[in-house]
Amino acid sequence: MRFCYKFTSVVVVFSAIAFAQQNGRFASLKSQAFELFDRGQYEQVAGKLEEVWEQDQSDPKVAEYLGIGYLYGEHSLAKAKPVMLAAIERGGQATFLVQHSHEKNSFLTGGTIDNYCDGKMSVSPGKVAFVAQSGPHSVSFAPGDIREFKALGGAPGRVKIKASGKTWTFRLKTEKNDEAEFLEQVVTQNLKK
Repeated sequence: MRFCYKFTSVVVVFSAIAFAQQNGRFASLKSQAFELFDRGQYEQVAGKLEEVWEQDQSDPKVAEYLGIGYLYGEHSLAKAKPVMLAAIERGGQATFLVQHSHEKNSFLTGGTIDNYCDGKMSVSPGKVAFVAQSGPHSVSFAPGDIREFKALGGAPGRVKIKASGKTWTFRLKTEKNDEAEFLEQVVTQNLKK
């Protein structure tokens, strides 16, 4: 009987050590992935987070950044979709890299020119937000604010938002219509929640 207790105690101790080592490894992989994202090295983000996601799918931030890695590093919308949707389902957000268009009148040509600022558009239940990398162009929309959100089929990878008497145009980093259509779908579904 005594052998059984000692054996069980040893198993519990080794299990606790293994669990702590795995959690430490996962924390390190997450930290590395977030740092790679900040440096714009999207192709390496997914590689750091896949192992974490395979073992534990509870962290919406892991899903958010894994989706970014798949979409902008591996250029795979098919792989990005399920994890981006999982991020939202777990209380997090799906994030798309975009540029906000600032149409300005050109005194030289008499027409308009587009000037863009980089940022992220994030969608979570009941909220859409654009966070500009620099400048005062960040904006957040609640469900009642948006009158229209649509992908612009004639302009690759563009979406338009009409809200609060203004119109915003964004260009997705991939400049692909399928990503713009997916963003429209995600926004439409989550503004209803």
